[in-house]
Amino acid sequence: MTQLFVVEDNVFQREKIVETISRVIADRGYPFDLEPDIWMPNDVLEAIVDKSLPNIYFLDIDLRLDKNGIDFARRLRDIDPAGYIIFITSHSDRIKEIIDQFIAPHAYIVKDETHFQNIDVDIAKALENVKQRENIQYQGQTYHMEQPGMIMEVPYKDILYFETVPRAKKSILHTTSDAYTINRYLKAIKTEFENEPNFASFNSYLINLHHVTEVNRKIGIIKFTNDEELYGGRRIIDKFYQQYSAYKA
Repeated sequence: MTQLFVVEDNVFQREKIVETISRVIADRGYPFDLEPDIWMPNDVLEAIVDKSLPNIYFLDIDLRLDKNGIDFARRLRDIDPAGYIIFITSHSDRIKEIIDQFIAPHAYIVKDETHFQNIDVDIAKALENVKQRENIQYQGQTYHMEQPGMIMEVPYKDILYFETVPRAKKSILHTTSDAYTINRYLKAIKTEFENEPNFASFNSYLINLHHVTEVNRKIGIIKFTNDEELYGGRRIIDKFYQQYSAYKA
């Protein structure tokens, strides 16, 4: 289950945010596991190691701890690149600073220190958007695949990526549990996914962004939820990173 953390060092505000999130989750039946007692940055990082990703993070930009909110978000992105970071700030002018850091947060919430109760609506909206992003894209959608002696319906949610087979009228479909050779050009497959926002097309690949857990631009790899890795040149990885950041924004 997706874990949810509130990283806020103001005790009153943290309790208010936790209370609101708890109520929204209960009222709407969201499958999110709120961790109300884990809020220190190092404790959060420890809690998500070797756990299912992505998770949700409500994060105060102006933390007065050993890490500020932006520094901590950058560290989170290294571990949970697909995570839903929802920044909370009382200074709307800091939003551009975040954008310039390539953190790609899911949402921003500007809090009014004198009317803090007004934050409820924004929190509920942010959680609703996360739930829609997690579920709505895949409901009932499958990729129809016919091979000699085999007909399969592969759910979109199980697809990691497609790749072309050089100098052959073939492609390879990688799923969370297997790989299949398809007697079709990748170009033809891509046309079927043109209107699917979770799939990014570039060069010889068609990638399901939902299953990406790490984009390491330094060593040129894309890592998936099943620990499979896809290697590429710096230019290719940079191009993919731009698409991935736009998807998470």
